[in-house]
Amino acid sequence: MSHSLRTAGALLAASTLAVTVMGQPTMAAPAPAPAKTDDGAITLAGTWLKRELTSGLMVSDGFTDYGLSIDTGLALDQAGDKSGVTTVNTALQPKINEYIAGDAFGDAGSTYAGATAKAATFARVAGANTTSYGGVNLVTRLEERVSATAPITGRIEDKSSFGDFANVIGQGYAARALIEAKSKRAADATAFLLAQQCASGFFRESFTKDKAAPAQGCIEGQADSAASLDSTALAVVNLLESGSRDKTVVAAVAKAGTWLAAQQKANGAFGGGDLGVNTNSTGLAGWALGLLKNREAATKAAVWVRKQQPIEKNKCRSALTKDTGAIAYQPKDVRDARNDGITDKTAYQWRRATAQAMAVLQWAPAAVDALSVSSRRTSGEAGDKVRFKVSGLAPGERACLAVKGDFKRIVGKASAGPVARKLELPTGNRSRIVKVKTADTAAKTTIQVRN
Repeated sequence: MSHSLRTAGALLAASTLAVTVMGQPTMAAPAPAPAKTDDGAITLAGTWLKRELTSGLMVSDGFTDYGLSIDTGLALDQAGDKSGVTTVNTALQPKINEYIAGDAFGDAGSTYAGATAKAATFARVAGANTTSYGGVNLVTRLEERVSATAPITGRIEDKSSFGDFANVIGQGYAARALIEAKSKRAADATAFLLAQQCASGFFRESFTKDKAAPAQGCIEGQADSAASLDSTALAVVNLLESGSRDKTVVAAVAKAGTWLAAQQKANGAFGGGDLGVNTNSTGLAGWALGLLKNREAATKAAVWVRKQQPIEKNKCRSALTKDTGAIAYQPKDVRDARNDGITDKTAYQWRRATAQAMAVLQWAPAAVDALSVSSRRTSGEAGDKVRFKVSGLAPGERACLAVKGDFKRIVGKASAGPVARKLELPTGNRSRIVKVKTADTAAKTTIQVRN
């Protein structure tokens, strides 16, 4: 894997195609972004995520998480990792009934609508037969869970003795899966999804509890109509990827994109409130904005997410070194994991963060120069703190700058400009190597040290 000027052309082309087919208008006047992208970060994330699979599926505390397994497969698809998608698909098919129904644990005759919709979406992404997936016709099974009764026509519903927990995120997957299957229920499912969009452009997360209430859509300002970043981002992604040409869909995703862009922090991150900024929301929102051709916003989101992907190489080695590629949920999680690493207790959060955040990394900008390290000084005395300049880091890319006895963890600037840090020179009358190491390449210089 080369360090500089790497591209994710195939990924971006696929995303652009989805928008072009839609006839989607470009978001408002984004500033020019770097012409080249760097596939190093998304490749590292995908490689780590695949290593976390157990026989093709995500397992935590002895429990198989089929939903996270599908998230992993969808993320690997965005990374262009066909073999990874196949691995998840092959493992999931024979287990599909354990995900979309609860017969195995006492919920006889059940079908979970959101799970069925998500499974159907992944099956198509994986190139599998959605009408015979592990022996199940996912399209028919999903159609049966789309209400045909007013006032909830089009709404997905769980069939379960435990209650109905279907929500707007599942509705988005349902609309996409049914559109792609050319189902007669696609129009109803899509219309109900669009009704969950509030006037400001966001989508809420929960449906109206009372299924008999005349108003089943989002009513801004009401308690059950709070804005949801993740629901909005996933609704945009699923509607765009469905390939729908419907004018109401085109208008809805444009409006949602405008709202999403307005939620982005100055540093590129998304999120807030009790949860704070995080890579899950940033990755999903950035992915949606990238598909909407708002490259500036997607690039800023990708840079922020990349900063949360620790690269603990060379002298900067820590307990996280073996997990190179993983993406932390929040910056503090990187600091916390340097001593103990990713433990059984924290693995689930790292896996979910990586799976949901990594798609935006297809818009991660590349370095503008070859990696190098230099100093104006050619010599110094032991104990001197000498300034070294590192060029050629991609925005948000992490690296280790080190000399014997001292090191600094550094991060590429958003501008892709040089990063300068001081290192303390070691003892010894000899030439010392100063090295900068990224995930996939290194550069060095020397300085003469006198005691």
